[in-house]
Amino acid sequence: MVFRPFLRPLCLVAFSLFLSTLLASAGDTSPLAPKPDWGTLNAYQKTITRKEFTRLINEVYSPDGSFWDFATINDDKVILYADLAKKEPLFTLQFASSEATQAPLPYIYKTKAVSTDPNKPLKGLKIALDPGHIGGDWAKLEARWFQLGDDPPVMEAKLNMITCERLAERLEADGAEIIWAKRGYDPTTHLRPDDLHSEAIAALAKTGSAKALSPDYTPSFLFGLRVPNTTKQRTAAATQARIDNEAALLFYRVAEIRARGDLVNKQHPDLTICVHYNADDWGNPDHPVLTGNSRLVIFINGSYEKSELAYDDYKYDLMRKLLDRTAVQEERGCALVGQQLLDTLKFPAESYPGSYFAHQITNVPSVYSRDLLANRIYHGPVIYCEGPYMNARDSYYRIIAGDYLGTKTIQGKDVPSIYREYATGIEKGVLQYFDAK
Repeated sequence: MVFRPFLRPLCLVAFSLFLSTLLASAGDTSPLAPKPDWGTLNAYQKTITRKEFTRLINEVYSPDGSFWDFATINDDKVILYADLAKKEPLFTLQFASSEATQAPLPYIYKTKAVSTDPNKPLKGLKIALDPGHIGGDWAKLEARWFQLGDDPPVMEAKLNMITCERLAERLEADGAEIIWAKRGYDPTTHLRPDDLHSEAIAALAKTGSAKALSPDYTPSFLFGLRVPNTTKQRTAAATQARIDNEAALLFYRVAEIRARGDLVNKQHPDLTICVHYNADDWGNPDHPVLTGNSRLVIFINGSYEKSELAYDDYKYDLMRKLLDRTAVQEERGCALVGQQLLDTLKFPAESYPGSYFAHQITNVPSVYSRDLLANRIYHGPVIYCEGPYMNARDSYYRIIAGDYLGTKTIQGKDVPSIYREYATGIEKGVLQYFDAK
């Protein structure tokens, strides 16, 4: 991974004092998360039965049971707590006594076509497109850029954007109104890494001990990404490098996605589609390597981990997603899109055997529940697509061939643009989702 340095001298003594203060009074929300407004969930009182609530928790949102470490339940209500000792209540949800007595949901997302025009089957529907990552000048910082020899560089954000542009053309031709989470290669957020040094220090402190600054420790507790160490000694430069790296992660992994969520949620799309290309480890960015074969995966929101549920904003987001009743919609939408992508792109499904962070959720083998910031904070149903591997031999040469009409001969086969094929698979699944095929 490549990170751009953000130089700002920091005295180790001053940092140690600040760190000890943070450790003594660490907050209860994850970095950059707003403090949850639990009162907004009162609109969902008595909109769900205990049976359905429990099913969704156990099958989708917390299959390992971690949720119950922070909650108590009876036939009338569930109480959510901030702490494992269950001494600090956050929110109480009253259950409906039966499905027949359930109160109506405060907002209903359309799942059926409303158009009577056969040429515009998606007319009257709003679909948000979220092309993953920022790209442009930020692509190397995001570690979403590599180049083999004299071949064109591969930048994931550009691949995502091209695919979304082709998808938007198809969905607009079908009559849908398109909402963009981002266009072009500038950040949606107004924040930059240099603005986030204080938050980066707080994030390092939230890992739970001063061990966060040891040379062999990975400070990014949210994303599981190993950041480079500049030295084996705990010098001022090494400490500053850890802060710079964490600030960069907070910028493109948190601030950017939250800004997109704010933009999209104000417009209430009926469906949000996140588009990504996947990758295997390409090794040293200066000497990247191609890997074996591509695999496809689609994520619905779920499988919250215990370490995540320690933060109140994760608890709030889980409750909001569950009470919006998007799980059933996401399961159906992801299954339909997932199957169409398997059939169209003809790459096999991804597999996570024994995984603690992802659980297979439908009969379509590529569909898993996983808690990602994008599919957690976007309101309404979200289909999160991870497409072909950028650095796999079966897709790389099609990727660097660019977008084109018709077919080209690539590795001895006449094939369409991989971007258009990816977009076509998603469109087919979306038409099925809205029963507009």
